[in-house]
Amino acid sequence: MSVTGGKLLASKVFKFNSLYNPNLKMTAPKPSFEKVTASMTLPLPSGVELKVKKGQKLEEGQVIARRKASSQIKSYHLSKLIGASPKRAIKSLVKKLGEEVKEGDLVAQKKSLLGKGERFIAPVSGILDSLTEEGVLRIRKEVPEKEVKAPFAGVISEASVSSVSLSFAALEIKGSWGGGKKMTGYLTIIEGEEGDLFALDGTCEKQIIALQGELPKGLWYKAVSLGAMGFVAGGIRRKSLKKEIEEEEDSLPVVILGEDDKIREEIWQELRKAKGKMVLVDGHQKRVLVPH
Repeated sequence: MSVTGGKLLASKVFKFNSLYNPNLKMTAPKPSFEKVTASMTLPLPSGVELKVKKGQKLEEGQVIARRKASSQIKSYHLSKLIGASPKRAIKSLVKKLGEEVKEGDLVAQKKSLLGKGERFIAPVSGILDSLTEEGVLRIRKEVPEKEVKAPFAGVISEASVSSVSLSFAALEIKGSWGGGKKMTGYLTIIEGEEGDLFALDGTCEKQIIALQGELPKGLWYKAVSLGAMGFVAGGIRRKSLKKEIEEEEDSLPVVILGEDDKIREEIWQELRKAKGKMVLVDGHQKRVLVPH
């Protein structure tokens, strides 16, 4: 039998055995790192004005798009909606003019002899701006200023009114497992006792938390509650947490870079060099991107 034939037979035997032997599994890929040219797409909110163009070089933090603060007025013919005369429409209000309301709030109700009547529920959130003599209610919605900034230095590879793609040089660290979405944040390193909940405080907001050892469930929940953006670790201490991350569609990203539940020293040193820098963690692709 040829060498090629022998390899093919061995592969088929392995696949056959793995179907009937759940303990026989393929070895997880070992974490590795290399320098790459990476790309990320930034979705843009509606109403923004582009400040960049394709091919333009950007510095970290440079403004890509900006939307000015503005007001939008929505008008509703209250008297017709609740079946009241324009003069009585003002008496039907259960909220005061100038008061802020949320979508779904009861704004007005026409009283009847039975104690029930037509109701007007706020279709949008905003400020009750005014009520005209014709019975038209105006709700003012404030649109705040919005800026989209480049998370990394790079080059604009694509630009449109809905999104911008940024290409940048990075160190790509591939892991053995990953889950959750894609997020950026400033890298925070936790040295020593990874399981110590007191290792975290309010400063972990918008941070990517890195542990050389296993990620405990308690630390996960505390970091999420404090506004962390993602996690890099040597392993996950509980299978239930791993399952939760895999099943939750909008979960924060976690990338496992460890072998035997610990990140090997050469990779850990690369992460330590990036401490305090903006990085990208992609749970779906099981990788960490450290811009260079």
